[in-house]
Amino acid sequence: MGAEGSGFKSRCPDFSMKNTPVLPPFTFLHEPGPGYQITGDGPSRTVLSPAFETPDFSSLILSANYTTATNGWLLTEVQICQRGTWSDFFKLAFYSNHLKHSFDAQGTETAVLRVDELCAKIPAQAYRFRLTLQGEMDVSAVTVCVEAVEKKSLEKDVLPTGARQIKVAPLSQMQLPVSAQMQKRLCSPTSLCMALNALGAPSDPLETAAAVYDKQADIYGNWTLNTAYASSRGLFACVTRFETLGQLANYVNKNSLVLATIGYEKGELSGAAALQTPGHLVLICGWKDEKICVADPAAQTKEEVIRFYDSKEFARAWLINKHGAAYIVRKK
Repeated sequence: MGAEGSGFKSRCPDFSMKNTPVLPPFTFLHEPGPGYQITGDGPSRTVLSPAFETPDFSSLILSANYTTATNGWLLTEVQICQRGTWSDFFKLAFYSNHLKHSFDAQGTETAVLRVDELCAKIPAQAYRFRLTLQGEMDVSAVTVCVEAVEKKSLEKDVLPTGARQIKVAPLSQMQLPVSAQMQKRLCSPTSLCMALNALGAPSDPLETAAAVYDKQADIYGNWTLNTAYASSRGLFACVTRFETLGQLANYVNKNSLVLATIGYEKGELSGAAALQTPGHLVLICGWKDEKICVADPAAQTKEEVIRFYDSKEFARAWLINKHGAAYIVRKK
């Protein structure tokens, strides 16, 4: 939203899959348009969305796409409705060119905010969000991803037909000129940097890391701060959840890439760059012969970054263990 304050509108894909959906199911795109409550003028404005009803969901993640040429800033907040009762607003994230951060843990008897994800202790059925903008802040899109209570089975999940491999210049987080301890923390910005470079937004991994650092949580892997930085580089980006490997056909191509969050124990992902991890980010580059091609920044050298993982093992590490969490980054 620019200084003139035109509001937002919601464009929600059907909950059933289409051949070429805008976003995966249960991920809703809100763009500037009429119908929102806007208060304030001059350098400070507040945008309040209407309520959006959804199928029962257990968690929510809000992504913001914005640009600011100066020191403008944005605060995002959300509230959810559970069995007819609305929560208070939860503060999600603060965004500016020079500072981005989450907030202290916030919780009630029915919901808790864990850094970048609002988790409902009992199913929620609706949400609304609030944006506070200061200065020259232009918010072009807000994306809300909810995790449906009803889950799909992976028993019949298969890779997209044929083979595909997108060219990606490999980067190893283990070769970055920082301490060994710091190297282990930089999977998310390193993977994002590879995606930005492949999509025509040249980036440096350490500059990317500095831009996505969450001072409050002391992490580089805050999902929404990473996607916000990608949007500030002229791309569309959001956090979403995939339900099947087959969905990748619509989001992995020369104009769009998917960064997946995976977790696994020893022996659960054959040939993995890291023996085990509770949470790690990789860039999906394609697929071939029942294997997923990824750029895994945990490889010891850049020559080992591009590798193929068994699709069933990868599906478990991603779609089951990490509930399909991913970033979509694509050209506008």
